[in-house]
Amino acid sequence: MVDEQALEETVIEKIKLDLAQWAHYEKTSIGPFFVLRMVFLTPGFQFVFARRVQEAVVHVPFIGRLLRRIFWWASCLAFGSELAIGAQIGGGLYVPHPFGIVVGCSRLGRRIHLLQNVTIGRKTAEDARDPVIGDDVTITAGAVVLGAITVGEGATIGANSVVLADVPPHTIAIGAPARILVSRGAAVAAGPT
Repeated sequence: MVDEQALEETVIEKIKLDLAQWAHYEKTSIGPFFVLRMVFLTPGFQFVFARRVQEAVVHVPFIGRLLRRIFWWASCLAFGSELAIGAQIGGGLYVPHPFGIVVGCSRLGRRIHLLQNVTIGRKTAEDARDPVIGDDVTITAGAVVLGAITVGEGATIGANSVVLADVPPHTIAIGAPARILVSRGAAVAAGPT
């Protein structure tokens, strides 16, 4: 489930966690040159940072909502990807290839790893809600997550999988339609049978 604290993070806290996640994947430390490289030379981080700018400018009196809409539109054009304005996204978002991604008004927890061409949203307009993505989830290239479902903490969605049902924590979902595999870590955590 999505950590409620993740939804109460400030924009600065989210950016710090975003940078920490990027440093983790690049196996480096956060320093001034790293931050400059991320902001000016790394398209994936620029995509995430554009989202954080949208979350910040909405608080500008009188014109905040308009500014957010303008920044959202510009980032959609620049990257060919969309993170819906209504989506709730925790800190630590890692998107190394920010192209072809569509995320509806879903809730995404902390330390989410999205690859290119991922789609997250409703199956139909009649769905009760968009998907809820837990903390520490990896959704790989071309995966589709649809419907009023929950992807549990630490789960992985395999490439080109189509997920239409809940995914338990610490499991792997693969295939179209996706089937659930128990990950090795989850089996060890459960203990011997």
